[in-house]
Amino acid sequence: MLVVVAMVASVLGLGAAPASAAEKWNGGSTKYTTITNCPSIIWGSPYQEFGIGAFVSYWGDQQSDPITPVTGNTTYLNLYAMLVGSHCSTPKLFPRFVLPSGVEFDKTQRIRCFYTPPGPGTQREITLAAECPQWSNVSANGYYSSSQTGWSGGWPLPAGQNYMNGSAWEFWVPVRATSQQWGSQLTAELGIADGNAGPTLNLSVPFYTAPPPVTAPGAPTNVAANATSPTSAQVSFNPPANNGGAAINGYTARCESPTGGVTQTATGGGSPINVTGLSPGQTYACDVRATNNVGSGSWSNKTGNFNTPQATAAPGAPTSVVTNVVSATTSRVTFNPPANDGNSPITGYRAQCTSPNGGTSRTVDGTSSPITFTNLTPGKDYRCRVNARNAVGTGSYSAYSATVTQPATRPDRPTNVTATAATRTSAKVTFAPPAYNGGAAITSYRVQCASSNGGLTRTADGTTSPVTVTRLTAGKAYRCRVKATNAAGASAYSAYSARFNLPA
Repeated sequence: MLVVVAMVASVLGLGAAPASAAEKWNGGSTKYTTITNCPSIIWGSPYQEFGIGAFVSYWGDQQSDPITPVTGNTTYLNLYAMLVGSHCSTPKLFPRFVLPSGVEFDKTQRIRCFYTPPGPGTQREITLAAECPQWSNVSANGYYSSSQTGWSGGWPLPAGQNYMNGSAWEFWVPVRATSQQWGSQLTAELGIADGNAGPTLNLSVPFYTAPPPVTAPGAPTNVAANATSPTSAQVSFNPPANNGGAAINGYTARCESPTGGVTQTATGGGSPINVTGLSPGQTYACDVRATNNVGSGSWSNKTGNFNTPQATAAPGAPTSVVTNVVSATTSRVTFNPPANDGNSPITGYRAQCTSPNGGTSRTVDGTSSPITFTNLTPGKDYRCRVNARNAVGTGSYSAYSATVTQPATRPDRPTNVTATAATRTSAKVTFAPPAYNGGAAITSYRVQCASSNGGLTRTADGTTSPVTVTRLTAGKAYRCRVKATNAAGASAYSAYSARFNLPA
């Protein structure tokens, strides 16, 4: 009993904890190891006695109102251990700190170590890095080790004169709850090397925290605003650093005018918020406040002044529209922007090219002049026009450009070529016209018949199918192919016909 009283008295005799902590040390379990004493020490037969006593607590009070600490505040897990028996050699302590779910080490604070020398001695705080190392000596699974040479990673508990009035170590380990705790266990395991086979001491203390107090949120930060139209503005911001302990469920943006414009507010779930109904051509500044289930917080600082533009309209029509042919299927349309942009920046243009003689009409969007058209129909006439758009809408089309003609291209090649012997020295070749004439009429066809076994190759021209090829070599095998010609040039040859034989 005297040992217990002495140890508890040593703990309660400590100085006050930091002012940010709670009211008192909240006590947990006290345990002891048992050792077999040494004949050389007691001058007699060995006997069993307490070896080391240990005590765990944390700085807080579950009986206070409100309970302390509050969730999110730093507190201290305290482990106190002292030599209470007569050991054959100096024992060493090897602590481990085990935290429940929702509790974490607060590594923004330092670990504190206290030592009471034997004697009896007076407890003092240890600041030597090797004897009281910081977080780099706490492993991922909570084991805490010293760096002092000769201590084997632990902390020694030397005895006093005549092996009485043993020494003590105390550790304050900063922790904080990330969620409310209601009786979960903070645990300190204490392994001991003392020449005996004593088990690890498992000490625990029930941990209680109050929920964080819920208040109205703080003010949003980094508020900025700019006009998005003559009657609207976009207000952006960062959430407040402090949500008051409850989720923010909305924001209110307010825009006020020192020049007589109408004050308007708008709500939203986050940044940005669009405020509408403002007065055109006025100066405005905006602020924001946040709301949770407790209420609305204070207004943020106001933004710098900005001006809403004058009332806007759709832009006028572009001018000086000119269509320039680039290739058989491509033309480029140039133009000047409209003289009136409607007091709103032009965001794009739409060009339309139509054909009065059967070409495929095309529409292309662009952001500036020129706009290029592709996939126009070769050989067809085109004229083009352009309109402009801004944030308000789309303006009217310009006048049409002068008409241009897309040049024709060479036709596709003929198909379905068939060749048969007409006489001993001639062949009749039939074929289908090309599927596409290149935008210009086919003016002629050229037929070529070639021999695979020594006959003379001959060609013949015609304007339609069939075409007869003469002066071939009698008795030879032939096959024939065809190409078409228009004003732009000749197509590629068709595939060869099937092979046929002229009579001998």
